[in-house]
Amino acid sequence: MSEDFELLVDRQALLGTSPLWISALNCVHWVDVLRRELHTYHRDSEFDEVRVLPEAVAGVGATRHGQLVAAGDRGFARVHLARAALELVVQVRGGDRMNGGSCDPAGRFVGGTLSHGSEASAGALYVLDGERARLLVDALSRCGGIAWSPDGARMYVVDSAQRTIWTYDYDVDRARATAGRQWVVCTEAEGSPEGLAVDADGCVWVAMHWSGRIHRYAPNGDLETVLWAPTRRITDVAFGGSRLEEMYVTSACFGYDERALAADPLAGSLLRFRPGTAGTPVPPWRGI
Repeated sequence: MSEDFELLVDRQALLGTSPLWISALNCVHWVDVLRRELHTYHRDSEFDEVRVLPEAVAGVGATRHGQLVAAGDRGFARVHLARAALELVVQVRGGDRMNGGSCDPAGRFVGGTLSHGSEASAGALYVLDGERARLLVDALSRCGGIAWSPDGARMYVVDSAQRTIWTYDYDVDRARATAGRQWVVCTEAEGSPEGLAVDADGCVWVAMHWSGRIHRYAPNGDLETVLWAPTRRITDVAFGGSRLEEMYVTSACFGYDERALAADPLAGSLLRFRPGTAGTPVPPWRGI
C-alpha cells in the first residue's frame, strides 16, 4: 500500500460510499449500500461501529441534533441512530432508487436517483423542500456525487453512467439549478467518476471507480492532480479532521470473485490520506 494512504477499516464492503465527517463527534459516517450497513468510524478509538438498517441508504447528511438525513431506497428519510431505524419523510418516484445525497450551502438536503433499465435518462436530482421532494435536475442516468463551490454559486453533479461531471449555476436562496453544462467528460481509461468533494480553493476532488485514480480539477475544469489509491475500486471522497485537512476514501468489492479480491485486497476498505489542502465544511440539514 502507498505510504501516503492509511488503512482505517479493513472490511470488504460491497459498495462503500458517502463518507461524512462529523466534527463534533470526531467521527466519519459511511455506508455499505448493498449490505444495508451504516458505519461510524470513531477517529479517537479507531473503532468502526456498524448498524444494519431496514433498507438501503446511499447518501447521508448531518442534522443539527446528531441524527442523520438520508437518501434511502424509497426516498428521503430520517435515520434514528439509537434504533438503527429509518423514518420516511417523502417518497421519490423518479428512477429505480436513490443514489447519493448531500446538503447544499443553505442546509437543504439534495439527493439523486439512478435508473437500471434501458431508459438512459430516467434518473434525476431532487431537493428535500419541507416534507416534499422537488425536482431540481432531470434527465440524468446515474446520479453520483453532488457538491457546491465555496461560494455556493456552482453545483457539481456526477452522472457516472455517462462518465460526465455537470456543473450548474446555483441559486442558494431559492435552491434552483440552471444553465447545466458538461464540465468534465472522463475517458474509459480514467475510470468512472463517482463521489466528489470541493476544497477551500474551489478545486474538485473526484473518486474514479475502477481505476483507483483520484482527480483534482481546477474550477475551470483543467485536471491539475492525479493520485493513485491502493485499490482500483474507490467510490467516494470527503474531507475531515479538525481542520478538514484529511481526506477519507470509501471503496467497493461487488462483482469480485476470490481471485480478483486476492489481487486487489483493499477493495471495500476505508482509507485516509492528507491531500495537502483543506476542505470546505458541509452544513447540517436545516430540516431538524
